[in-house]
Formats: sequence, structure tokens, C-alpha cells
Amino acid sequence: MTPPTDVDARLTRLRSELDDHSRIAERLGLDLERPLRALSDGYPENTVALIGRLTEKLLKQLWQHHGIEGDPSARALNDLIKRCRPHIRSPGVLDALEDIRRLRNRSTHDGYVIAEEDGLLAVRRLVDVLAWFTSTGSAAFSSGDPALAPEVARRSEFLAGLYVTLGYRVAKRFVLSSDTVYQLLCRESGMRLEYVELLLSKDMTELRAVLRTGGELLRTRLPKLTRFVILDEVAEPVGDLLGADYRCVRYDSFLSELVDLDAHLASECAASPPQDPEPVTAAVLAIDPYSQEIQVDDTGDAGQLLTHMSRKSANVLVTGAPGSGKSTLLRALAVSDHAMDGHRFRFYFDLSLKPKSVTFAEFVESRLAGCMRTERAHVFDLFLYLIRSGSALCVLDAVDEGVEEASPDGFLRLFADLAPVVSAESSVVMSSRVSFLADSPQVRQLLDREAARSQQVVEQMYANGVAADRLPHFHLIRLVRSGPTYLEHRLGGGAPLDTLIDQHVENVLVEAAMAHVEPLLTEHFGRAFLLGKTVFSVLDIYRALGPEVFTGGRLALDDFVLAPLFRPAGRDELAFTHSAYQELLAARYLAQNPTEPPEGAYLTEQVRAFRSRMPSRRSDDCVLHAGTYLVGPAERLLLRPVHRSVQFDRYAVTVSRYCRFLEALHSDGTSNWDHPAQPSGYSHFPWTDRLIQPDYYINPRYGSHPAKCVSWWSAYAFAAFEGKRLPTSLEWEAMARGGDGRLFPWGDDVESPPVNCADNWVGHPVITYSAWKAEFARDALRRAGVTSVDAHPDNVSPNGAVGMVGNVWEWTATTLNDPGEAVICGGSYDNPLRAVQASSKGLYRKRGASNAVGFRCVQDLGASHT
Repeated sequence: MTPPTDVDARLTRLRSELDDHSRIAERLGLDLERPLRALSDGYPENTVALIGRLTEKLLKQLWQHHGIEGDPSARALNDLIKRCRPHIRSPGVLDALEDIRRLRNRSTHDGYVIAEEDGLLAVRRLVDVLAWFTSTGSAAFSSGDPALAPEVARRSEFLAGLYVTLGYRVAKRFVLSSDTVYQLLCRESGMRLEYVELLLSKDMTELRAVLRTGGELLRTRLPKLTRFVILDEVAEPVGDLLGADYRCVRYDSFLSELVDLDAHLASECAASPPQDPEPVTAAVLAIDPYSQEIQVDDTGDAGQLLTHMSRKSANVLVTGAPGSGKSTLLRALAVSDHAMDGHRFRFYFDLSLKPKSVTFAEFVESRLAGCMRTERAHVFDLFLYLIRSGSALCVLDAVDEGVEEASPDGFLRLFADLAPVVSAESSVVMSSRVSFLADSPQVRQLLDREAARSQQVVEQMYANGVAADRLPHFHLIRLVRSGPTYLEHRLGGGAPLDTLIDQHVENVLVEAAMAHVEPLLTEHFGRAFLLGKTVFSVLDIYRALGPEVFTGGRLALDDFVLAPLFRPAGRDELAFTHSAYQELLAARYLAQNPTEPPEGAYLTEQVRAFRSRMPSRRSDDCVLHAGTYLVGPAERLLLRPVHRSVQFDRYAVTVSRYCRFLEALHSDGTSNWDHPAQPSGYSHFPWTDRLIQPDYYINPRYGSHPAKCVSWWSAYAFAAFEGKRLPTSLEWEAMARGGDGRLFPWGDDVESPPVNCADNWVGHPVITYSAWKAEFARDALRRAGVTSVDAHPDNVSPNGAVGMVGNVWEWTATTLNDPGEAVICGGSYDNPLRAVQASSKGLYRKRGASNAVGFRCVQDLGASHT
């Protein structure tokens, strides 16, 4: 426990600081002494409760001042904070309010002991809230400025808040007329005080009328860091009125005294390629609240849609395939004059340049440090203050490339980092590649306010520090291109993207007479991508490629002979001209080092797609060799080792094979090969009452069809009967995908897929859940069913296993949290194509039996088999 003397001293300091806000206390009838007395008497829980009530009074006053819809009188603290948030620009005040809310909630929770330190923290956070509104001269709590014009009061509050954010406090403030206000701000800087004077006035006529004495008010002997007079119009010199040491600027351009936003945009958007010669079409997407599927609401020119939405201060997520032109559109939006409507401040950040280990705040600080005339420690705070002003456009490009890992959890952690920005009132425009959005229902729910968020998602968000109600709704826009992507168009088109990138790299190397360094690009930069590194200093490049890639061996960007492959990424730093270049190198590194990938490698869907087009080991012996394999869905790709080689059945177990097992059963349906944990009295006879075809195990026509309507226990016993076992889900997926990580056993091609799935039964692609549900109610899918295991010979994995996706799900040996459930893989005849990928998995109860679930077996070959 804190020593009593220390508590008394801190109480004395807090009492002194609270006295500075007596005017607000008198105006609102706040008893600021009572919480301190409760703490002195040893009742910190009462202090926390009283601070909560005082905070409610402050927020109710703020509610009424800003005319927020509704009656605040009966609102709880949580709701008051939520509704007043848009009118509080200071992140520090919001943090203070959250601390008070958290302490208040804890104090009402049975069993939670409120300590003296909690009480002191509650008082300190109330002081922080009061200090902000006092220092900024907020009209919400002041009663002494009735003559100040509303617009002047708003501007005065904004400017004061700007400097308070930089560590200043208001020393003097005088309202000289309804259109003129004077503020003197100061802060400690080492052993001295720094002062800033601001005289905000409507125009020269008003300023002259107020300062008829010749400006004696401003002519103090205090040392000033800067002196400003801010006007709507500056039409004549003011030296005769105020003296030559004053800067007279327009209010709208005042920010340039602190932040050079033009330099920021010029630096960040300098790498923008020429505009796309063809307008990009975009589809505005919405999520169906019932099915959670994406639907198209509108279509149009992408640039016009983005400009229209951003001018309305809407938040937008732009999705598109790699190279589809997202960055070009977003950079154009950031620098466009049209975007200025309603946006006084504009920022652009390319998150593909953010090192995975660096926080968003640190990244912003590094990108803005050279553009802000303030200490580096205040850069992010100032940026956040401008974002919270409600009049900024913040463009976050390649947000999916800023995650530590390409997974829903990684995305949620990134959002925890971005929460102060995306939950502000300014317009935020983000971009992400298609697969990350399309393949992750959690991400879709996260970004769409109308979608029903599952409890699991909400819990994940809170676990990652993000309150669900703090994330705003994002309009979803998907770029649609019928021909080559923008990147492919830039590279000449007419070939797949990997071929075009290869040609560009080869041309640059040949022109620079550096063809021999091509293996080094893969070795160093391919591996670097897998380790999450995408930005390289001159020294990094020198160490990777040697001095010969610099003219005369000079370590300078201007002397880098491979510059056409790179783009500026900061001072003396570079990144590849497009992330796809380094992703191709990463895929090539994986292909060349299949047994030695970096631990915890950072993988993207584009890396997988490139890898799937590269040669890999193929055979027809149905052997899965020990090694490392790329597995998982697009939103969570992983590299996982298989330690022992196994041989798979070429086909799923057929009816004829299973019938031989039936002949070996005991009369009660059990066998000598039962699992030790199999429930007593369990029978391995098929569940004939569930079979769609009652004679399925009797009629010879079904002999080559997959065994179905058998439980996991029966599949286990059958495998043991044949001297085999069930594969693990990892082994199963590795066998289906092969060494190149393909989407389907036959590859990535989805045109005329050689598989028994719902799309083939209905005669067209089934994209959404609602479309599948509608088709299921019609005759086409009602007539769907299993076919013989060899009916689709082209549905074959690189090592010869046939029919691993579609037709029937297949049991595996893998059990997760519930020992009564096992993982099934591959999808079935009534699933759409998108659900029968090699990564498709589900859980099914071990005792269950279904017309859509079968199995196949494997046999261990030993770790030494190659």
C-alpha cells in the first residue's frame, strides 16, 4: 500500500490543480472537494463513484452544448462517453474518460477491491479532463465569453488544443471583442519557459479597432517562441500596428506553420506511377444481414466513387487483386483538389512499407517527422489531434500488408493499433487485396456495422484491445477489371503476372550488366519477405548484392543501378516497386528451399499463387514425402512439417472394400480392430436408415462408390483391419495440395473443374451462401449425390491420389478441443466449388454417419523413405 505521507502529498497537489478549475466547478455546480475528502477518510471506492458522477455532469453539459440528439439526463457513463466522443478531439481526454469508466465499472463489481491508488488515479484523470477544456477555452463549460462569436470560439478552441497537444498550457486568455480573442500559451523546455502568443481576429478592421493603443497587449517582455496574428484575410501589412516581429497569417493556412502537408504528400506519393489509361470500374458492396454474404449495391467509375464517398466523410475499404490499381487510385485521391472539400488536412501512408515489428504510431512518426516543425515525441499526438478534428482525410494503403501475420488474429491486432485513427470522425480510406476480405467472414463482420458480429469476433476484438463499438462502418468497394490488371498493363500485358515480372527483372539486370546477381535477389530478398522485411536501407542492399550494384561503389541511392526495380520508402531506404515483385522472390525461395523455410514465415495469398505455378515434385505412387508443406486457407497460410513419409490410398475406400470388412465383423457389429475408446455396443454396420439409396451396400452398381454413412469409429477400425490408419488433417491437406500449395489437387484453375460439387450439378458457379441455399431448394441439388471414386480422373493430386476434394468429405485422425469430434476434409457433392478446396475442413461428431462423409487410409513408410 502507498505510504500515507505520499498519499497526503499527492492529494495536496491534486487539490491545488483542481482549484485551477473553480470557474467550471461553479458554472456546473461541481463539488470537487468531496472526492478528495472521501479519499482522505480512507474510502477510495466512494472517491471513484463520486468522480464518475462528476464526469457524467461534465459530459451531459457537453451533450447539451453540441445539441446531441436525445435526452442525456438518464444516460449512463458508458453511453455518455460514446455519444460525446465525436466532439472530443483530444486522444488524451478520451483515454482519461475510458480510465474513469473502467474504474467506475470495477467499483460496482462485487469482489473487486478499490485501492487508494485507484482513487488517486480517478482524481488525476478528472484533472486531465478539466485541464483540457480549461486550457482550450471550451465554450461548453465557460460562462465568461458570451460575446464571442461561435465561429471564433470554435477556431480559438482548435488552436489552443493544437498547442496543448504539443505540451503547452494556457497562461492568459482575453476576449477582446466578439470577433477577437488573445491567448498566451507556455510550456517548460529544460530550464526555461517557452511562450506562444495567438491573436485571433476576424479581419484587419476588427484588429485595428481592438488594438487602438498600438498593440501594447502583445508588447510584453516575455521571450516568445513564435508570435502569430491569425486573420481570415491578410490584405495589408501589420508592422505599423503590431511591430515587425509578428507573423500575420490566415487561419486556413496557419497549420503550415507547424506541418508541411504538401511536403508529406509529395514525399509519400512521389512513387505513384502514371494514371491508368482506362478508367477502373468499381462495385460498391454490402453484406446481407442474414446470410453474411457480399452483395453488389452499385457500380461505377472507381475514382468518382471514392471522391464522392470521401467528400461525404465516409469510411471506405477498397479491395482488388494485386496490381489492380488500388495504390494509384488512393494516391490520386490524397493529392486531388477535389478531396479538399471538407478536408483541411490530408495524410497518406503506405502500410506495405511498415516493418512488421513497428507499431502504427512509430511508423507515422517516422513518416511525418521531417514534415512537422515540432519535437519528434509530439508528432503522432499532433497527427492524431488533426485526425480527431473531423476534417481530415487519412489514406491507409495496403492495410493487409501491414499485419504481423496474414490471419484474422493478425488483422484484429492491426486494428487495435489503428483504432485511434479509424474510430475518429475524419474520413478513412483503406485498401486491401481481395482474398483477405473475401475469405475472412470475421474481417467482413468487423468492417460492416450492419452485419451481425458473432460473440467470438467481439471477444477477439476485446482481447486485442479494440472495443467493437469504436470501429466505424466501412463502405466496401471492389475494383473490377475484365482484362489485365493495372500492374500487368504497366508491364506490357499478354502474359501471367509472374512471367511479366520475370521479364522486367531480367531486362533491368541485363541492361545493368548484372544478370549474375539474380540468384542473390531470391536468396536475400525472397527470404527477407518471409521474415516480414520489405524495406531496405542502402547498407542492406550493399550487404546483399555487393558494391558492384552501385556505380563506382558509392553507397548512394542515385548510384544504385537496379533502381528501376525499387521505389523510395524513406530516407536512404527502398522497397520493391510493387509488393508482387518480392512475393515472387519469396515463392521462388520456397521452391528452392523446400525443407528449410524460415520459422514462422510470413505468407500471403500472392506468394502461394506464385508458388503454385512453379515446378515441384510429382509422382504417381501416392506417397506423401516427409518435408515442409504450405497449408491453410488464404487468410491464414502456414508452413508445416510432415515428419514421416506415408502412402495414401489412391481412392477413397469403396463399398466393395468396406463389404470385405463387414464380413470380418462379430455378430454384434464390433471387430478385433476397434479403437480403445470406442463406445461400448457400437456397431460398424452402415447406418442404412440414413442411406439415400437403401440398397447401397447390396447392389453391385455401387461397388466403386465411396463407403459412406459410416462413423469415425468404423473408419478407424477399417483402417486397422487393412493394416493402415487414418491420415492426420495435415497429411491429408499436404497430399491434396502437393509441394506447391495449389488451391485444388489439379491446380488453381476453376474453369470447368473436374470435381463432383454443387456447381456442376446446377450448371453454373455458386458464389454466395444465399445462392447455394436457393439452389438447394431446387431439383438440381436435390438430385445431387456421390459418384464412383474414379469418375473424375483429372481430380488428382500431384502425387497421384484421386478425388481428394468433392464427392465426399473424408475422415481424418485429427481431433481438436472436443474428443467426440474429428476433422473432416475436402468438401462433398453438395458443396459449392469454393468450399471444396484442398484447405477445406470441418468438424463432425465421431459417432455421426452421413451420405456426404467417407474416408481413405494411409500406411506409414518411415522417416527415411524418399
